[in-house]
Amino acid sequence: MVGGAGFLIHSEQAKPDQILMLAFANKAAREMQERLDERVGVKGIVAGTFHKLGMDIISSVENARPSISPLAEDDKKMTKLRKQVDQWSEKEMRDKPSYKQSVLNYFKDYLYPAVNPFDFKTKGEYFEYIRANEIWTLKGEKVKSLGECLIANHLFALGIDYQYEADYEHETRGLNFRQYKPDFYLPKHKIYIEHFGIDRNGNTAPFVDRERYHKDMGWKRELHKKHKTRLIETYHYELTEGGLQQNLKQKLRKIRVKFNRRTDEEMLEELRKFGAVSALVEMLANLLRACKRDGICPAELHPENFQVFPDQLQQTRTILSPIYELYQNHLKENQEIDFDDMIHKAINYVESGRFAPPWRYILVDEFQDISKPRARLVKVLKESANECSLFCVGDDWQSIYRFTGSDIRFTTEFKKKFGPTKITELDKTFRFNNSICDISSRFVLKNPAQVKKTLTTHVTVKRPAVSLLRQRRNDKTDFDERIDRVLKKINQLAKSDDQFQVDCKKKKVFLLGRFHRNLPNKRLVKAWNKQFSALKIESYTIHTSKGLEVNYVVVLGLEGGKHGFPSQKTSHPLLEALLPSQDDFMYAEERRLFYVALTRAKQRVYLISDMANASDFVVELLDNNYPLKLDEFEIDLAQKYYNHIHCPECETGILVAREKKKGNGKFYGCSYYPLCDYTENGCPKCGNSMRRGFRYKRCLNHPDCNSWVPLCRECGADMVKREGSNRSFWGCTNFRGKDEDSCRHTDDDISPPPPI
Repeated sequence: MVGGAGFLIHSEQAKPDQILMLAFANKAAREMQERLDERVGVKGIVAGTFHKLGMDIISSVENARPSISPLAEDDKKMTKLRKQVDQWSEKEMRDKPSYKQSVLNYFKDYLYPAVNPFDFKTKGEYFEYIRANEIWTLKGEKVKSLGECLIANHLFALGIDYQYEADYEHETRGLNFRQYKPDFYLPKHKIYIEHFGIDRNGNTAPFVDRERYHKDMGWKRELHKKHKTRLIETYHYELTEGGLQQNLKQKLRKIRVKFNRRTDEEMLEELRKFGAVSALVEMLANLLRACKRDGICPAELHPENFQVFPDQLQQTRTILSPIYELYQNHLKENQEIDFDDMIHKAINYVESGRFAPPWRYILVDEFQDISKPRARLVKVLKESANECSLFCVGDDWQSIYRFTGSDIRFTTEFKKKFGPTKITELDKTFRFNNSICDISSRFVLKNPAQVKKTLTTHVTVKRPAVSLLRQRRNDKTDFDERIDRVLKKINQLAKSDDQFQVDCKKKKVFLLGRFHRNLPNKRLVKAWNKQFSALKIESYTIHTSKGLEVNYVVVLGLEGGKHGFPSQKTSHPLLEALLPSQDDFMYAEERRLFYVALTRAKQRVYLISDMANASDFVVELLDNNYPLKLDEFEIDLAQKYYNHIHCPECETGILVAREKKKGNGKFYGCSYYPLCDYTENGCPKCGNSMRRGFRYKRCLNHPDCNSWVPLCRECGADMVKREGSNRSFWGCTNFRGKDEDSCRHTDDDISPPPPI
């Protein structure tokens, strides 16, 4: 950027006042101005941010500088704006009962999109969705489906005390089922509620065994009939047809259950207790900012223009509109504008001809971060000046700010957006080495929409510079032993570095996480800095690390789920609809974010993951044989052979070791618990994980153990050796005596499996 401006000046193609240089952040703009002054030595070139440009255009037209609202100043955390939105929403609820009712209806019925389990092909896909989009009731309970959430909320609103998934009052252990836990129990009325996942034709979701599910339904009905306990049934089709809550209310009335409706204030107080109101305020502030960014008001949000559920859109618009109007009135009364007004106003002045751009050369840095309004401002400036040239520097591989409105298409479709273009590839990096380059480039280019380019590096190494530590974390303490192991290794490497021996400067280490919650607390970072004398350790989210570089990077939080990496966290459907379109490629922006994390390191990258809940990115690196260093740390069998110990029930989760409640050993359970409650015993000899094959389970501790367990040909359960009256035989562990539903398969003899 600075070199380009210098060339234009010294080749006499432009005068300083004909050049406009734009950056996104004040710090970047200042650095650009300093380099211009130091290296080019010419005064008069305008280098600033888009906001400064907007301010200058407005000031030029109006002969006065506009006042920026304090509500717009804290752009990242929006602390002031959220606080003001909170005050406005509380006042609206206090003064307008209809607004309060709209808020409560939103919480009760429209907080979550009406996702249909029948739309998921596998149980794993559905579990992934539920895990990433935690569904909470008005009482702050995490439930397993939208149907259960709506039932719980309706019971709560009616003032009916309930228990979620409490043990059935009669013992059921010892049958072909575990202890029965009905969906809901109303203790005052001694009524149970089961929400059955069937349509009107009795069909189940594609990933559910229909015959087995109906058999389970029949067992529950017979159990209630046997013990003369009252059962109310609700069905998935009632939810899809829109009558679930009303039908439940009628069924309760039919058996004379009296309602004691909670007041609106009681409902709100419960919502405040577990942070639901605070989350609503944050959502309203984000939607307000998104509307301002796009220059639209809530009244313009029509279902036909947004791929969201119409009822949810209408309810959201109802509670957003008064807040938007209060915000706009606040700006008007205080004679202030916000940063979005500034950009839109500047565009209007240029388009209307009230401002004539003096620049013939416009240079924009970090162009991959540009949003639609800023791109529009650049375009109208270019088109309003004679023979204006536009020069942009950007890397679509590092486009990671869609959540603020950045649109990667202005970079990947530059010619289409701005006309005939000369493209120059900057294909050599002086930051990271060839090993980091090969892995990160190959990974980001899995997305075919990314611009193809081949990077070369100034530094080359002969061994892998990206290492993976696979270890389960002890969740009972905030101290992460895995980070400690990696830092010890880095400290050893730093001390053995020849350059360290010469200059004695500490090597910089970044601990990077997808979210703040992935990072260790400041106390631990401070302790590690004292412990490891050769290192200077800092922690950042990956977004805040962009543009920085260090010797070593440790990437944390490489797991699945809402706050994993890639994150499966979803934003409000309307907020998502207001953002630029996503790439069709799965986790496209998260993939670019992973690229940014890897390429902060000059020397080495360390990835930390628990393979029982491994990040899709880590699994991809392993499955596709990326040249990682895998032998730098010792690894246990379950972590090493994670792909051989998938849960046989849901086929997606990983079987992980868990301690029995009474402390007498361990067992293996699905990593999706409580969504999937499958369990099994480990190796009968050494207790390790076992690999399930066609007819056997074999201990993963090979060749030290070699223990094996045969599997039942009928139901897949373990077989055990049993003694009959006149012979020994193999019997299925699912045999339950006289229970007709138990498995009665036997084998006289089972040969050992062939050697591995």
